[in-house]
Formats: sequence, C-alpha cells, structure tokens
Amino acid sequence: MNWKQDPRHLHLVAARSGVLTLMLLFLVACSAQDLMPPRLAPPAPAARVATPEAAEPLYLAAPTATVDPALRSEAKFESSPAIEVWINETSPEHDAMLHSMMDDFTEQSGINVALRLVSPMLLPDLMHTAVLSNTLPDVVLHPIEYTMAWREEGVLDTQTTAAIIEEIGSDTFNPGAIDLVTFNGQPSAIPSDGFQQIWLYRSDWLAEQGLDTPDNYDGMLTMAETMFDPDNITSGLVIPTESNLINTHRAFEHLATANGCRLIDDKGEVRLLDAACRDALDFYFSIVNQYSPPGVQTDTSAHNAFLDDRTSIIMTSPSILPDLANTNRLDQNTGILTTLTGNGPEATPANFGNITYLGITPAADPVAAAAFASYWFNEGYPTWLEVESERKVPMRLGTSEDPSLFIDAWGTSPVVDGQSLSELYGQDIVDLLRDGLTETERWGFEQGQGVLVGQLYENLTLSVVLQEMLSGYFNTTKTIQEAANRVIELIPNYQFTVEPTPTPAPTPTAET
Repeated sequence: MNWKQDPRHLHLVAARSGVLTLMLLFLVACSAQDLMPPRLAPPAPAARVATPEAAEPLYLAAPTATVDPALRSEAKFESSPAIEVWINETSPEHDAMLHSMMDDFTEQSGINVALRLVSPMLLPDLMHTAVLSNTLPDVVLHPIEYTMAWREEGVLDTQTTAAIIEEIGSDTFNPGAIDLVTFNGQPSAIPSDGFQQIWLYRSDWLAEQGLDTPDNYDGMLTMAETMFDPDNITSGLVIPTESNLINTHRAFEHLATANGCRLIDDKGEVRLLDAACRDALDFYFSIVNQYSPPGVQTDTSAHNAFLDDRTSIIMTSPSILPDLANTNRLDQNTGILTTLTGNGPEATPANFGNITYLGITPAADPVAAAAFASYWFNEGYPTWLEVESERKVPMRLGTSEDPSLFIDAWGTSPVVDGQSLSELYGQDIVDLLRDGLTETERWGFEQGQGVLVGQLYENLTLSVVLQEMLSGYFNTTKTIQEAANRVIELIPNYQFTVEPTPTPAPTPTAET
C-alpha cells in the first residue's frame, strides 16, 4: 500500500533515501582517529563524530491545541488528525510490532500515526535538529539520560504529561520512576519500561579456579587476571570503550558509583576529584588496560567474546540472555550480577538502572497525545512488552483494577523456543533483574542535576575522555582532572574553586 494513499502507513523508517544519506554523512564524519583502538592509537584526543544532518521528515503537523484540558483519552476525531511518533528501537521485530500497534491505534482512535524508528545513537542529534527546524515529533520514546535536559530545553511538555499520568492513573506507575524525572512537582515524561545493567561472568571457570564471585573490585580484578590468556585469545574482561557509545560512560559510571564516587553534590560542586572517583578510575584503567583485548570494544564485541568463550566477564544488558540459552546452554555456566561494590571507604553496593520514557512535546495536540499514551499503557502495553521482553521491565505496574498485572507477568513471556526467563533462569534471577530497578545510584538525579547528566550523555563527554586515556593520551591523574574540567565547563556560572591538579590521596599508615 502506498503511504500517500493511507496516512496510517507513514512509516518514516522506510524513507530509504533519507536514511542512506544520513548514514553516508555519519560515516564520512568519522575520522580515522575515532576508529583506532585504545592502547594502539597515537596520542591524540578522540573527536566526537560530527552531528549528521537529519533526513527530511515526512511530517504531518499536529492540530492546534484547542481541546478540553481534561484530556479525555476516549475522544474520537472527525478530522482524522495525525501525530508523529519517534521510537528509539530499530530491530525488525520492533518494526513489525510497532506497525501493527499503530494500525490498531488508528483503527480505535481515528488518529493517524507517522512512525519513525530512530537509532539510539542518533536520537539526541536528530532531536536538536528538530528543535532548530521547528519540526518536533509529538511523542518520543527515549532513555532517562535525555529526559531532564530536554525538559530544560523545552522539548517536553510537562503540564500535558502530568495531566496524562493522572488520566491513566498515577498510582499505577512505579513511583520511583516518576520521581527520578520530577522537577518542581511536575513529571517530565511518562515511565514506560527499563532494565538493570548486568555483569556476566563464567561461573564454571570461577568454580574450576576456586575464585570468589566477582561482585567487587578485588573479585573482578582477580578473575580477570586469572583468566587472561592472550596465547589462547582469552581476555579477562570486555566492556564498551568506544568514544561514540553511551555505554562506555555507563560502564564507568556503574563502577564509580560502586566505589562511592559522586559526580556532583547537593551544593552543585563537581566531586570527580575526590579519592573515591580517582580510585575508581585507577581500577577501571588497570583492569581494562591489562586484561581486555587490544582495540576499541563495543557492546557487540563484548557479546561475541562471551558467547565464543573468549572472555570471563562482560558488562551488557539483559538482551543477551536468550542468546546464552541458545549457545551450548551457556546460561547454565553463567553468573549474573546487577550490583557491584568497590574497595574504598565509601564503597557501597550499587546497581545501574536504565529506564525508557514516553515524552510528550509542545508540538503535540493534548487530546491526541493523551489518546496515544492511553493506548500505549493499556491495549498496546502487553504487545510492546513482549518483544525483547528480557529488557523491558514494566514501569506501569498494573491497572486500577489489578495493581500488579504487568509487573507480575514480567519474566513469563516466551524468549527462547517458547520458554520464558523464569523457566530458563529461575524465579530468583527474574526477581534479581526486576526488583530495585528504580532504586538506582545514577549520577546527578538525586542532586537535581538531570540536565547536566543529559548534556554529558548527549556530548559523550566522559566516553571521549575515557578513550583518550586508554589511547595513551592521558594518564589516570590527568584523565580525572580532564573529566572534572569538562563537566565544569557545562555548568553555567560555576561557583566553586577548581583545583589545578587533583589532591593526592593520603598515604596509608600502619595505624590505618
């Protein structure tokens, strides 16, 4: 069917020429330096990929908002309005499922949908382009890292969002997920789903060597060192280190929070020069530089290394869990961790939650947006959660009639040959992955610095400086100073003294 004949099929992901142009610009912008691996690259800073030009969207403007503020989600539209929806998923499975959902929503509501599947890597740049060109989508599914920055930039309509949450039922959502993005009493976006970052280790290798569980710095370092065998192409640990990946930042942030390292305190002072952060960076550099494979690592290389029996520890998302069950029953020889602990005096067990939010922009007609959100979190919600369900813990826990409907069902969807996570891994692992997701030690959110966090992720500030260190451009002392300086540069009118060099850590004495 031609999209011009049926506006329900304005699936922007199919705009091949625009996508090809975008990807060509992206590849051309990548310099040779960016592609060179850590520890093998010459001592020069890794530059971020230039912002690509966005493909010209097939955009249908939302109607002017002249509707009842009650935002009744069951409203029908005689004029067949349209909304543009961006979803940060691009897999074929999501593509097919979302097309079906949008058709179903249009059938029920009379609202046509222009659907655009956006690569997570390109999402912030495309959003900035949309702001500058006044072509904002109406609804955008996005990770928590961008929510507060987008609220500050006017990308998100908090008043409409609050009304929609109340309309759906605020008490049916995970309260922690709402609190994380609430500012001045107004939620910035609607929590959809999420997952905890996990660390996998070879439990069979651990048992053979008589090692302790690698849930702390000492255990991780010992296992990485013991299993490191370059002659047999076996590394101790693989985590993303590419400067253009947000997961490079996420891996370090999780290790840092486990050691009590804070990005910023309640007064607004950047704390990266504290001993807890310096020690976390020293540990990061030691384990990656000594026991990881040479070259830039990505999420894909980490997955492949673990599935091919070539490394003992990786950081990843639960999306790998079905693959483990499909790979010589590797699930039976894999330990799963959601919580890590450092080794310093401020170390505390820390997890790392990744939550996805449905954002409503000022471009949206409030009634159309409310109708879409109501469908997303009711009729469409089970369908959305079933595709790659292993990394979609529902943030709407249930309905008013059944308050735990969705959260109780999580872990029971088929993921491999009709088997669910609970059948493959047991209820204890389901509980581990599900519980405590919103009780996360994410940098900056408790201190009201979500805007700063968004800028760090959008600019890939720490991902870049970490790769610069691994490339040999900085030692750890210079790296932590550079990281602090680059964070401070993002804070307008910073009011605290900036040390020219980090204060040395005190030398331990016999008494201590």
